[in-house]
Amino acid sequence: MNDGGPSRTALTAALMRAVHTRLDRPRLIDDPWGDQLVSAPEKAALCQRAMDGADAGTREWLRSLGSQQAVIDAVLRAHPTYGGVILRSRYAEDALERAVAGSARQYVLIGAGLDSFIVRQPPFARDLHIFEIDHPATQTMKRQRLEECGVRIPPNVDFVAADLTRESLASVLARCNFSRTLPAFFSWLGVTIYLSRDANLATLRGIAASSAAGTEIVFTYIDQQVLEAGRSKALEKMRATRAALGEPWLSGFNPATLASELEVLGLRLIEDLGSLELQQRYCAGRTDGLSPGTSGHVAHARVATG
Repeated sequence: MNDGGPSRTALTAALMRAVHTRLDRPRLIDDPWGDQLVSAPEKAALCQRAMDGADAGTREWLRSLGSQQAVIDAVLRAHPTYGGVILRSRYAEDALERAVAGSARQYVLIGAGLDSFIVRQPPFARDLHIFEIDHPATQTMKRQRLEECGVRIPPNVDFVAADLTRESLASVLARCNFSRTLPAFFSWLGVTIYLSRDANLATLRGIAASSAAGTEIVFTYIDQQVLEAGRSKALEKMRATRAALGEPWLSGFNPATLASELEVLGLRLIEDLGSLELQQRYCAGRTDGLSPGTSGHVAHARVATG
């Protein structure tokens, strides 16, 4: 899926967070870094793809916006995944803050992409040991871009290069400075849909087996039913688009059986929010149309104590 730097999904998610930070009110997250970390050629390519894929009327409207930035902003805010990207980040960082107020002393971002938490650490995170686990090519590119922005990597951050399609998470955690005796918090956002069911279960099992009791994880997933052919024309179109870009959707989870599946792996489900619950928690009273979409879930689980 990735052999030369951040995936298009990672680039788009970073830009979405930046667009939200600039344009949406009230802000749910404050993350402007995508505007700096995504390169000018990547932005131009995104704009061109949007133009190429639009019908004549939409293309004319996009041209009338007058600038590449305005086109990118409009296209991303209209994308079906826009709200989900914003809400999952807010939920994960809310849960992280609560975990740190308890016992969590390590923060592990799996498939970190261009997430900018390491450079915008709030006061509650300053004593955390933060691990970014991602594909070597993505990490190299990210570190280069941070350096170009004049960013010095904070001393509490470890980059852990790993290809999780070839190495288990348990193996990755065993070879870095991650402590099995200190409670941790794992964030795994926007990834499970691109992995096989076996790979997803192995990663969750690895977290449970490698971590202290009380360790927590927030991860996103898609309802497995929507991956069945014919469920939604819009989603089938999105799925075909991702596949054409080399990022096929592979698997989801069944919300009805998620708790029991996690229990077998050594995890206890704390919360599983679908679109309605996310809408009620974060979007009530908004007038900008921000919504989480229809099929994504954010799950929160804890390593069982036995």
